[in-house]
Amino acid sequence: MAIYTDWRWQRIPNQITFPTMAAGLGLGLFAGIPGAPFQGGFLDHAAGLGLAFLVCYPFYAAGGLKPGDAKMLMAVGAVRGSIFFLSAALYGALAGGVLALALIAVRRLAPPETEVSDPFWRVMKSRIPYGVALGIGSLIALALAP
Repeated sequence: MAIYTDWRWQRIPNQITFPTMAAGLGLGLFAGIPGAPFQGGFLDHAAGLGLAFLVCYPFYAAGGLKPGDAKMLMAVGAVRGSIFFLSAALYGALAGGVLALALIAVRRLAPPETEVSDPFWRVMKSRIPYGVALGIGSLIALALAP
């Protein structure tokens, strides 16, 4: 859902990210039930959320990352944990580079009289939807997870 909303409207709403963070922390409680609930599951999910905040905040403060993208990564960290967050962020950064190169190529090849009211070309003429790259990176990390 976050990939679609970021591509279509260039925003990731709080109605997606905050409930996902809460659900991820709740799942962390259940992930640790065979042992102690706070040992492997909840602490790892909370660490994923906290680590995502610590990694994303400097980029957000510098203006390189929009708040929805940062909250999306925090939700990924809360749902799957800290190690998964790190691999998703790495694959997301790589996907962002590929997406940037593709958008630059499309923008260079676009004729100058392109209709701006078309949503596809509006995205092409504006910023790079980094939430799309982060979502793709998360899906790649999920596919490669053991």
